[in-house]
Amino acid sequence: MRNLKLLKSLRSCELQCLGSPQCFSVRGDTGSLLLASQYSITEYDPRTGQVVSEASLTADSFLPEDGSGVVVGLQDLAEVESACLATAGGDVILFNLNTCQLECVGSVDSGLTSMSWSPDEELVILTTGQETVIMMTKDFEPITEMGIHQDDFGEGKFITVGWGKKETQFHGSEGKQEVQPAAVWDDRRPRVTWRGDGQLFAVSAVCPQTGARKVRVWNREGVLQATSEPINGLEQALCWKPSGSLIASTQRHPNKHSVVFMEKNGLLHGDFTLPFSKDQVKVKKLLWNSDSSVLAVWLQDMTAGEDGNVSSYIQLWTVGNYHWYLKQSLDFGRDPQKAPACVCWDPERPLQLHVVTCDWTTIAYDWGWTTERSPGLDATDNANVAVIDGDKILVTTFRQCVVPPPMCSFELQLKSPVNQVTFLCQPQRTNQLAAFTADGLISIFSQVRARSLCLLFRCEVEVAGEVISMVHCTQTGTVLASNISSFSVCNDFLVITTHSHTCRCLELSTLTVKGLQAALASDGGQNDETLRRVERGSRIVTVVPQDTRVILQMPRGNLETVHHRALVLAQLRRWLDSLKFRESFECMRKLRINLNLIYDHSPKVFLENIETFITQLDSINHINLFLTELKEEDTTSTMYPRPENSPVRPQTASGKKKVDVVCDALKSTMESMDPNKFCLSILTAHVKKTVPELEIALQKKSVLHKIEISNPPKSPGAVSAEEALKYLLFLVNVNDLYEHSLGTYDFDLVLMVAEKSQKDPKEYLPFLNMLKSLEPNYQRFTIDKHLKRYRKALFHLSKCGQEHFPEALQLVKQQKLYNEALRLFTADSAQYKALSCAYAEHLVEQQQAEQAGLLLWRCGEITSALQAFATSNSWRNAICVAQQIPLPPDQLALLARDLAGNRDNRYQHRQAVTVNTQTVFLEAQMTTFTRHKTRLAVVREQKEKARLDMLGKYRRDRQDVEYNSKCITNVRSSKNRRKAERKKLSLKEGSPLEDKALMYALGEIITTVDKMREEVHSLLKTLVLFQFDKHAEKLQQAYDEALHKMEAAIPEVWPDGLQNNQAPTGWCSSESNISWSCRSLKSILFIHLFIFLSNVQRN
Repeated sequence: MRNLKLLKSLRSCELQCLGSPQCFSVRGDTGSLLLASQYSITEYDPRTGQVVSEASLTADSFLPEDGSGVVVGLQDLAEVESACLATAGGDVILFNLNTCQLECVGSVDSGLTSMSWSPDEELVILTTGQETVIMMTKDFEPITEMGIHQDDFGEGKFITVGWGKKETQFHGSEGKQEVQPAAVWDDRRPRVTWRGDGQLFAVSAVCPQTGARKVRVWNREGVLQATSEPINGLEQALCWKPSGSLIASTQRHPNKHSVVFMEKNGLLHGDFTLPFSKDQVKVKKLLWNSDSSVLAVWLQDMTAGEDGNVSSYIQLWTVGNYHWYLKQSLDFGRDPQKAPACVCWDPERPLQLHVVTCDWTTIAYDWGWTTERSPGLDATDNANVAVIDGDKILVTTFRQCVVPPPMCSFELQLKSPVNQVTFLCQPQRTNQLAAFTADGLISIFSQVRARSLCLLFRCEVEVAGEVISMVHCTQTGTVLASNISSFSVCNDFLVITTHSHTCRCLELSTLTVKGLQAALASDGGQNDETLRRVERGSRIVTVVPQDTRVILQMPRGNLETVHHRALVLAQLRRWLDSLKFRESFECMRKLRINLNLIYDHSPKVFLENIETFITQLDSINHINLFLTELKEEDTTSTMYPRPENSPVRPQTASGKKKVDVVCDALKSTMESMDPNKFCLSILTAHVKKTVPELEIALQKKSVLHKIEISNPPKSPGAVSAEEALKYLLFLVNVNDLYEHSLGTYDFDLVLMVAEKSQKDPKEYLPFLNMLKSLEPNYQRFTIDKHLKRYRKALFHLSKCGQEHFPEALQLVKQQKLYNEALRLFTADSAQYKALSCAYAEHLVEQQQAEQAGLLLWRCGEITSALQAFATSNSWRNAICVAQQIPLPPDQLALLARDLAGNRDNRYQHRQAVTVNTQTVFLEAQMTTFTRHKTRLAVVREQKEKARLDMLGKYRRDRQDVEYNSKCITNVRSSKNRRKAERKKLSLKEGSPLEDKALMYALGEIITTVDKMREEVHSLLKTLVLFQFDKHAEKLQQAYDEALHKMEAAIPEVWPDGLQNNQAPTGWCSSESNISWSCRSLKSILFIHLFIFLSNVQRN
């Protein structure tokens, strides 16, 4: 969908020579022109207007002096720095470009009609007046000579497969007619053209028998390969496509005039019709450019005007998706002096065309490929793309539809061929376009509906020369990259495709020259949203404004629409910031973006607007889809990293897992809105939690079943119990659901689930019948034990009476449920004592003899407690127990000596600390901690807002300041730096470093609480020993709450992005140190003894 745009036109009128131009060639190394007339040969540089060299062709009688001579061929030979020309008289002449000397290297008595050199300049083909072809080397040594007209078809003769003779086959009404002779205006001269690789050449000549032209193909050894089939109306123009696929010529039909293409076997293969009537024009020459992308057609009117003169034209045609487009039409008017005399493409620059007129004016046209698209300044832009096709403009509005070329949304028909199109670059008016036509008119169109345009204004423009460009503003710049195949600027993004088959989408607000060059040089990371692989040769057609669609055109011409990840994520972030959850969800669902981004983009905002989210989605299926895709991963850190300059989003600090937070929030909101309507989504929230709440979900289903039994009026949109069960079976494996249904102790529900499973009734009915026959508590114990829910099983078994205690004790020992078991019995019961002894044995096995001694001492097993204390070297406890027994003095002395010998020198902490003092101190520390943390959040929010406001204006200054300050700071020693930092810290509101001061104060509080761990540990042991359980429980709860609050606050106080920049130096300078400290504090309390002793004696 590209057009040819005239970039510049160089016209030179300084050259004046005798006669008229007959042949010319372009020197690839210097860019100068070689021109030959009936009098001389001249090398001319149109850029300087100077004649470089010149030689007369009449002085040495190569051409007659009366001007009747004809030059039939001219070729620049770069290797020998000469030009070779052939005359109709039969001479082959070398013109030395350095010495300006002429040398006749050969002569043919019958004269020459054409000369053509191979692309590699190794061979030359001469056609003679006797209708022969002479092949010679570059040194003009003859290789072979053969007649042009041969009866044999050639080596590529087709093989008959038994379908009869061609004469007996049906060919239609035209096929039965005899081949018409060549046109009257045909000069009857042979035309020679080479294939791009120089392996084959074709000759078009008039057949003496029929008078019509035939094309024959030879190889470079002079062996005939093929002869074209008889083609009625075939004309003289002939040019082989450099890529080697087709030979172009022209054919005049009864009702049209066409450019036709032949394969190397002489068969026709495609054509296109010229925009002229049958006998209006004649084609003088066809010329392919060097990269085979453009075909130039040189035409001339056949009928003279009132002044007796004819018009000349040059048309440039391109092909795309098997359709030929007329991209440029040059009208040279009726002045015979302005008519082209010679036309040639530049051998080095594929889109540069050289024209020499009859008055020796040289013109060099430079075209470039461009896609004419609307600027896309706002959402009213329809993403228009205009394609020139002769006297029509094919307009496609990609916002409404993607129409593959050559089709389009609508066509604009003009009176003459269009040469250039441009769109207006003004907001709200970008759908207006202007077209410049070959007759010098500019037409302006405005789009008034999505699929039609209205002509607003048309005027004639006086043009002194060629119209180079039609734009509203021009800018100049420098080359930033050379690896670009196409680009477009839209939606504040620069979208580019590269020759390495990638599509880059870079944000302009943060893009620099170095950033662009670095992006193009890198291969991109795994989650680099700016990079996308595309098909080889893809080019950008347009980017739909305020959208995510990028339209690409493939080399074969078809279109593809891609949604670039960078554009998609930028659009999603804008929608989520605007609380457009429905648009975001539909886009993410369509483009397969992970739905976790809806929450991860801004967790706090999402949780505050859950009801808006549910209301906008308004679909049970969509809510269920969102819930099922939830996972703990933060997609803004992994899959879709945030842009560099995006503001920091506030995170939730509840300490709960993300999936559980979202599920609980959605569940509670839906239950408050309409529990009947959102029943399936509520079930999904239960099932999706980190620990699936299948039993709760089954209980809700059971409630639905009971409601249906009572036959109340069914509300609109309500879900039946059967539907709820089917949905649960869809979410959860049926066998797992059966096991969890047992855990509800509802046998009706168990039967309903079992009936939906693949289980044989013989498998589960006996088991269910056995359960129904048991006492309720023992029944539940049996079910829980079957489901391996041993804690619940122990709870129900403890209610089954004294006769089941041995079974309970056995279960406790097997599953090590000592803590849970001790909570179920009173401290003065025999069961409690038996469990304590069993627990003590377990602690001794675990090398925790001191805790075992405390248990035994507490339950009255003094002798066993003494042995445990002696084993653990707890000398104070051992002496106290020994005196309580009491031991005889001699045994007591012996025990003391043994303990004194084994006692280590570890530091013994003081035990005389009151519980109230410790608890009050902890509460004061936590009050201060909470106040500082709250103030820190406020300060950070204020600083972030101020930073964003001043970012653009003071970015460079701030970088310089930071750089200088870093240089100064690095000079100091680490000790002096910490001391200097502490002096700057102030907790006064509004101080410059208030946030760092608050972080330092919070770290000091955690340090203080850390120093209390050994003291609290020792105090708890003493309180439990002397049965101050309530005091111990109070102290433990206060300390445990303090630990949990501090650990939960770590990510909020010291987030990842601030650890290296704003964390205070010292004990708590990083999150890892703080986390380690809190883990060490918690490990002190994870002793089974004090976990269960904190809750004893509840009965």
